[in-house]
Amino acid sequence: MDKMSIELLQQQNPFMSLNDITYTILLQEIVCFRIPPGSWINENAVAKQLGISRSPMKYALSRLEKEGYVKKSHKYSVTGFSIKEYTDLKELCFLLESYAAGRAAVAATDTQLEELRELAHQMNDICCRVDETPRDVLSRTIMDLEYQFHLKLVMLADSPLLSDLYEQIKFKLFRYRSYMIYNPPEGYYDIIETDHLVICDVLALHDRQLAESILRRHLSFFNTHFLKLFHINSL
Repeated sequence: MDKMSIELLQQQNPFMSLNDITYTILLQEIVCFRIPPGSWINENAVAKQLGISRSPMKYALSRLEKEGYVKKSHKYSVTGFSIKEYTDLKELCFLLESYAAGRAAVAATDTQLEELRELAHQMNDICCRVDETPRDVLSRTIMDLEYQFHLKLVMLADSPLLSDLYEQIKFKLFRYRSYMIYNPPEGYYDIIETDHLVICDVLALHDRQLAESILRRHLSFFNTHFLKLFHINSL
């Protein structure tokens, strides 16, 4: 998180305001655990790092507070995990993503499915190089590919309403998912090495019910291991 982060987003989105850029950078830092849950946020220090005034910082933190990513007592801190929030997100995710997979199985073109498969191959490739890849690079790459794959799957459902609903939960959802990526359980890399490819194989069969089932199985794996990570038997 530095001045280059601002410049990069300005290049990618020339019309994005400095307020929104600051918000986006802080959101990424929180979702990617570069600012861990419970950490205090030093407004002056972050503003200095980014080379901005405190006004965009105040806007960004106020928006993040409204969305539940930070909370304020005498100063701002990153919100911790909530079992209630996780339960709600998990249930919504099972409904939305399995529905998206079913629609994608019948709506997506061969070209679109190949684009999804390319993301799955990239996941397979990085997981085959676990031992030779620095841990931070490995975690960031897997998290990015996991995010891109699931977002692409929702887009392939060709449902603007579904996309709008998913847009509202995607960052909170991936905050929980990324926690497990940074704290992988035993056998995690072996599973995700092929799981996205299996999903692509099933989508190519154009069987709606089968596609929904395979996505639910995929999500169940994450849920089971997330609960183990937090020593919770059931929600």
